[in-house]
Amino acid sequence: MERLGDCIEELMKFTLQSHINKSLNFELRLSPEFCSGLLNSDHADPNPGPPDIWKGVPSYPLYKHLALALYQSIVSGSICNRQHNLGLMHDEISTKQKEEWKKLVSNKGLELINIMDNIDFELHAQEPFFSMLRDGLKTIEGRCAVGKYNNIEPGAMILFNKCLVLEVQDVHRYDTFSKMLEAESLLQVLPGVKSTEEGLQIYRKFYTEEKERSNGVLAICISNLVAQPSMLLASILSELSYEGVQRLLALAHTPGTISGSFTFLLVYLKVRGSTLTHGARALSKHADRSSSKYWGNLNGSDSNKNNLAVGVITHLITNCCWLNVYIVQLHGAIFEIRVGEGYGARWSKDGTKFIGFLEPYMDDGHLKGWKH
Repeated sequence: MERLGDCIEELMKFTLQSHINKSLNFELRLSPEFCSGLLNSDHADPNPGPPDIWKGVPSYPLYKHLALALYQSIVSGSICNRQHNLGLMHDEISTKQKEEWKKLVSNKGLELINIMDNIDFELHAQEPFFSMLRDGLKTIEGRCAVGKYNNIEPGAMILFNKCLVLEVQDVHRYDTFSKMLEAESLLQVLPGVKSTEEGLQIYRKFYTEEKERSNGVLAICISNLVAQPSMLLASILSELSYEGVQRLLALAHTPGTISGSFTFLLVYLKVRGSTLTHGARALSKHADRSSSKYWGNLNGSDSNKNNLAVGVITHLITNCCWLNVYIVQLHGAIFEIRVGEGYGARWSKDGTKFIGFLEPYMDDGHLKGWKH
C-alpha cells in the first residue's frame, strides 16, 4: 500500500497524459479537454505545500489533489467526502451511486494495491526511451551491474518512472556496454540510435568508463504487461465519471451544478476610479451583519480595508469545506465556497470576477437583511 501512495501522483499524471495522446489502450470516459484541465499547471503555486484534501480550494495542477483524494478513498474504502451540512442545497448524489463508488474504490483499489505490492524493483528511464518502453519498441534495458541491479532476474517486476510495469524475461551480462551493443540488437536496446559509437555516448552520460569496467553491465530483457496500473486507474476514473472526479476534487453536486467544471484561479481586481479592491467594497456590505464580528472591523485607511479583505478571502480559500460550480439566479454560472460556519464567497465561473461575500444560510435571510 505504501508504494501506491508514493506512486499515485505520477501514475495519475501518466494516465491522463496517455489518454490525451491516445497511447493508453483503454477508452477512458472523460474528455481529453477535461483531462487537460486536470493537468493544467498555468496557475500552479511556485512553492506548493502538500495537498490538503479536507479543506481549502484545491490548488493547481488539480491532478495532484485528485490523486491524493483517490488514494485516501482506496485506503478508507469509501469516496472522500468533506461536504459539511451547512443547511445549503440538497446533495444530488444518490445513496445508490455512493455505494457503487464505495464498491469501486474498494475492489479495484485493492487490485491496484496488489499490482504495486508485487513490484520487485523501481527504475527511472529518461525520454525518449521511457516512451519507447511504454510502446514496446525498446525491449532491452542496459544498466551498469551495480547494487540492486545485480539482483534482477527473470520473472521480476520492474516499475519504471512510478507508472509503467514491465516483466523481466532474461538478463545477459557483459564486460562493457560496447560488447553488449555488439551482441544485442541495437534496435531493441536503443531504438533510433544508428551506431554502437552513438550508443556508447548515451551510456557515458550516466556511467564513467571506470565504473563500467569495474562492475560490468547488464542487458535486462523486458516485456510489457497486458494489465498496466494505468489501465486499472483509467477504469476507476471512467466509472467515477465527471461527478465522481468532481467529488474527489471537493466539489458539491446540487441542483444547478455544472458537470465537468473545475475550481479556478481566483482573481481580485480593483474597481475603476477607486483605491478599494472589489473584495474591500464587498466586505463593507457585510461588516455589520454578523453579531459575532466574523468579518472583522472594517475601518481605517483604504489600505487597511484592502488588507482585511485579502485576509478574509485568504481564510475562506484556505479553510472552506464546501465548494460548488453551479447556476444561480441573477449571476448565472458561479463558483462558490463556504467554511464550516456557513460564511463564504462567490466568483464568476471562470474566477475572473469577484461577486461578493456570503452570510450563513438562514430562513428569510433577505427579509432580515442577512443580519444575525
